[in-house]
Parts: sequence; C-alpha cells; structure tokens
Amino acid sequence: MKKQFEALFDLIKEPLKADGGVKTDHSIRFVYPPEKELDFIEQLLDSFVPLLEAKKVRFWLLDLSAFLFESLDTESIEMLEEDEFDDYRWMKQGLSKRLEANLHKRFAKLADELPGGTIIAHGTVALYPLIRFGEVLKGIRDLNCRVVIAHPGEDRDGKVYFLDQPDSGNYLTVKLT
Repeated sequence: MKKQFEALFDLIKEPLKADGGVKTDHSIRFVYPPEKELDFIEQLLDSFVPLLEAKKVRFWLLDLSAFLFESLDTESIEMLEEDEFDDYRWMKQGLSKRLEANLHKRFAKLADELPGGTIIAHGTVALYPLIRFGEVLKGIRDLNCRVVIAHPGEDRDGKVYFLDQPDSGNYLTVKLT
C-alpha cells in the first residue's frame, strides 16, 4: 500500500493548471483490498496527510462515512421509509441517484473552494452498495481539481469492483491498485 501512496503523491504534488490544453479527467481511483481498510486509514491519516501538509500540497480530505446521513433531510428519510414497503428496489435506486447527485454537488462546491487542488474522498465503504463511483466520476470531469476516490475493492480484468459489486468503468480515470 505504501507504493500506492507514493504513486498518488507523485500524481497530486503539482497543482492543476487552469488552461491545461486538452480536456481530460483528473480523477484517481485508489483501490485497496477490503481487508486492508484499517491499514489504509492509518496510512492516510498518520503518514500521507502530514506529508501533504509538510509539502504544502493543496488538498481537501473528505470523509464520506457520514455522508448518507448528512445529505438527506428528515422529510426525505420519512418518504424513503414509506417507499421501502411499497417497492424496495425502486426506493434503493432512488436513494442511489440522490446520493450520487449530492456527491456531485459536494465535489463541485469543494472544487470551487480549492481550484487546481485535490479532493481526497475516503470512508467510502459507508456508501456500499448505494453508490457507483464510476457514475459519480463521469459527472465531475469538468471540475478544476483532482478527485481521488479511495475505496476497498479490486481490479478484475480491467473492471473495477467496489467490494464485490461491479462498478461501472471510467476509462479516463487513473487507477491505483
């Protein structure tokens, strides 16, 4: 995992240029084995974040472990509770779409506050199985920042899995596995 963090540092140490020429995707998927969740968090918080601060790399650390509860108001939750008994599958799909849209908004807001910097999203396991990060990444290509999404999973034959769920591929993103 240390090599993944070294590769990540090399990718984000320089700020993005506003007029970068060819439009590209600045997202990075940091995929680590599910059984290494605690090792990832320890390495991120105890070593990587202090390194970024020491090197004055512009970044925002976004913990998504409570995002589900932060992004829904009481009225939405009550509506979901009612829908759960009518059609669970439909309710789950609706919740997924809301969370993905809210995550787009959060990334856009942070990108406006940190142009050219890097957003590092972690705590993603709390959103399983509701979020498909490949879909989220497709919607944030125009942001003027890098977005790093760290999640447990694996790369099988070029397809990224979020835990055991196939996550739609994003062919423009850099994958650190």
